[in-house]
Amino acid sequence: MAKQILILCEAIDPPAFSPRVLTLARYLVEQGWGCHIVTEQGMTDFQTDICPLHTMSQYPHLLADKLCLGRDKALAKFAEKEVDIRSVDVIFCSTFYYFPLYAAHLLARKYGKPVCMDLRDIAEQWGNTTYFTRRISRFDWLNRAIGKVYEWRQIRLRNQWLQSASVVTTITPWHQQLLAQYNPNTYCIYNGFDEQTFVPKDIRSDRFDITFLGKLYSVALRDPNLLFEATRQLTSEGLIPAANIRIRFFTDPKGLHELQELVAQYGIADLVELNPYVAREEIVGIMQASSILLVLTCPSTPEGTHGIMGTKFFENLGVEKPILCIRSDKECLAEAIELTQSGIAADNVADVRSFLLDKYHEWQQHGFTHQKVQNKHLFTRQSQAKQFEQLFIEIINP
Repeated sequence: MAKQILILCEAIDPPAFSPRVLTLARYLVEQGWGCHIVTEQGMTDFQTDICPLHTMSQYPHLLADKLCLGRDKALAKFAEKEVDIRSVDVIFCSTFYYFPLYAAHLLARKYGKPVCMDLRDIAEQWGNTTYFTRRISRFDWLNRAIGKVYEWRQIRLRNQWLQSASVVTTITPWHQQLLAQYNPNTYCIYNGFDEQTFVPKDIRSDRFDITFLGKLYSVALRDPNLLFEATRQLTSEGLIPAANIRIRFFTDPKGLHELQELVAQYGIADLVELNPYVAREEIVGIMQASSILLVLTCPSTPEGTHGIMGTKFFENLGVEKPILCIRSDKECLAEAIELTQSGIAADNVADVRSFLLDKYHEWQQHGFTHQKVQNKHLFTRQSQAKQFEQLFIEIINP
């Protein structure tokens, strides 16, 4: 008899986190599993033909959710109405932050089912930064204080739910090490790329393009200063003609505003193109036609961020273009770049200059660049789906 899985997750409509869940669901169905996805309504009326998708209306009571987890309770009740949970072999819950971990916990406990809790992001990864602090009052100090109390409560609850899970999965070795304090059965399954979509293709171009795609958040968290300074030096010294090089950003409005100010400070406005997001179907072509793909981050410190590995990094691996990661996080990203030999994680201008010149000369010779990536198979979504399935089988048949 086919194994049955219930997947609980947040709103699944693109461009959110749907690739991780949808690739897993598609793989499991192809392997003969019965699969149901229970989620919350997102911004669009998203549908899929992979498996039954059960979508709960958005929970309207913000205060009830914050104070007594009303949103999770509502999703658990909705799941019971939509799916015969007694016939389910395993529950899988994938979350950005907290919701719907408690719903998975409630259902697993009520029906005696093994549960895998998949945490893609956690509060601790942001350190003492104020990235998730919401503006509740006009006083920043009060917003930070309220935010700290709320996070303390949510982390405490989250850790209780993790302890009840049969297995926990997360996205980087740093996350794994931290969460293993609360559940020793914690495994790292990276985010990744679809190997059927993000493929290498050598496209000749008339210009040496360095490209960033994705959300910037802020130049404090994703820091392009080393690149701007290295490019300013190389063009002013005539080592790379200004007419031959462009730094292109395709990012969010707030990020574009911050970049515009920073570019003006370096006096390199003629070298930089600032563009809004592009349609997803255009992304692969832009990546394949680029000479260098840019990954922006910042060094990990005890008080700062940890384990930040954006999805674009993995997609960059797929197209096999040289990756310039700045500033090196000196942690998970730098280790992955070393493992894959996919580029450089730099923390000084001299290394960025050297890397740019080397790839520029390659572009001059061939009209394109190509980075032969090692161990790429470790980071495909298809490989990760297999890892998930193995864990599910192990907790169904302990």
